Amino acid sequence: MIKRSIKVKVLRETSRTVTIKLVTLNRRMPVSRSDFEQRVKDGEYEVVGSHEMADSEQ
Repeated sequence: MIKRSIKVKVLRETSRTVTIKLVTLNRRMPVSRSDFEQRVKDGEYEVVGSHEMADSEQ
């Protein structure tokens, strides 16, 4: 099975949540920061546009 990633754009970040825009669906969705970081690490999300990694990720 081919693994594909979902292209997302980060709209807003807080200490607990990250609001993302699902590029292909044109939808906004809040996600917990821990889930977001894990999904990016696992390759489920591909962050497009300019997004600086948080200090904890570097």
